[in-house]
Amino acid sequence: MASNGKGIEKQLFALFLVALGGWLLHLRFHPFADNPTNYVPFIFGIVSVFFVPILLSFRGTFLIGYLLNGFSVVIGVVAMVTFSLSGLSSPVTFSDVVLRTTLPHNLILLSKLFIGQMVLFHYYPTGLGRMFTAWWWARHFVYVGSVFAVGHLLWQ
Repeated sequence: MASNGKGIEKQLFALFLVALGGWLLHLRFHPFADNPTNYVPFIFGIVSVFFVPILLSFRGTFLIGYLLNGFSVVIGVVAMVTFSLSGLSSPVTFSDVVLRTTLPHNLILLSKLFIGQMVLFHYYPTGLGRMFTAWWWARHFVYVGSVFAVGHLLWQ
């Protein structure tokens, strides 16, 4: 396989577009000038939009870009789910979950994880063993989600 990123231009452009769209959507709902805590996702957005596709373009920096991409998805999804669930009123209905939570935003964000997987298989067609499989990422969703849940329970 090519080590200079040839053949993955479309995946990298798709990742750029999804990251840019998500970042702009986030800026619309949470302008960083309104609240100092909005600076964290603002910075992650800059990294996701501009630096991750560049890092994924080269075999030597691929792993750093892949991990930044993946963990930004994990942290973003867990944070948005936590935010959504804290704002739901009882009783929770199916339409509330679909239309009044960040579920659509999370589905868009999850696409970044799958685009990253396509780039991984470009550089490593057989994968990397037990590392970076779907189960590996699922475990990290559980780990980060558990930390968020414990933190939420402790600081209520």
